[in-house]
Amino acid sequence: MKFLAPIFAAVGLMAAVACEPYEAKKSELGDLPTASFTVTMVDSNTVQLTSTATGDPFMYNWEVSNGTLAEGAEATITISRAGTYTVKHYVFNQGGMAVDSAQVVISRDAAPPCTGLVEFMTSCTERTWKLAPIAGSLWVGPPDASETWWAIGATAATDRPCAYNDEWVFKADGSVVYDTKGDIWAETYMGVAADGCFPESVLTGAQAAWGSGTHAFTLMPATATAPDQLKMEGLGAFIGIPKAANGGQVVSPINSITYDILWTDEDANGVRSMEIEVNWGTGLWRYTLQSVN
Repeated sequence: MKFLAPIFAAVGLMAAVACEPYEAKKSELGDLPTASFTVTMVDSNTVQLTSTATGDPFMYNWEVSNGTLAEGAEATITISRAGTYTVKHYVFNQGGMAVDSAQVVISRDAAPPCTGLVEFMTSCTERTWKLAPIAGSLWVGPPDASETWWAIGATAATDRPCAYNDEWVFKADGSVVYDTKGDIWAETYMGVAADGCFPESVLTGAQAAWGSGTHAFTLMPATATAPDQLKMEGLGAFIGIPKAANGGQVVSPINSITYDILWTDEDANGVRSMEIEVNWGTGLWRYTLQSVN
């Protein structure tokens, strides 16, 4: 028993030595930082994150709920899919760590990478297309394309000037702007007395959706059972003849039409051409398009 007092004294001394430095360090650490940040939408899929944290942070980290990580007081992130995402901002100073969070809403999917058909159609910015002023650029025939029921002649641009001045501007962001230039080729199913050129204003009621406007498009690569395809999306979106739709001919605008891309080409002068086709059930409509820029 005579050894217990020294032992307890040693333990007490060790405890005092162990605790005093810890308390000293704790008092020197300082206050925790305060995490905060701002969110700026650069475009529909790019987000600028800027820290407004206080407390002299020396480290800034970012975490997005899609798995994206970033560092620094500022960070630019790209989110390709539409949805609502949580962004967390972590800041560190000598006192420790703090975190703030906010939600970011991405309203649309990002445009596909600018390669292949996307580049061909848009030049990675935008490209304008018109009906090619050549014989056969408007063509209709049976589902097996074994014969020609009707095709426009070599004087297409003068036979139907109101159709051959139409422009479709395809943009890399997935939008397409249709411009009638103020007139259209109208047929009796549109309510006119005879087929011919008319002011765009003859399109009234539901058919007004066939006039100038902005729509969307999707390019779908070929599969084992289908060629490359161009899908025009949005009420009234079409190319060539508005009545020709998938599986039938229509008298009022519909929400989408999908065209098979039969071939594409670019000549020595950089002029691009393509032929597209829509099967309307009992026949085919084909259109040859040509770029103008």
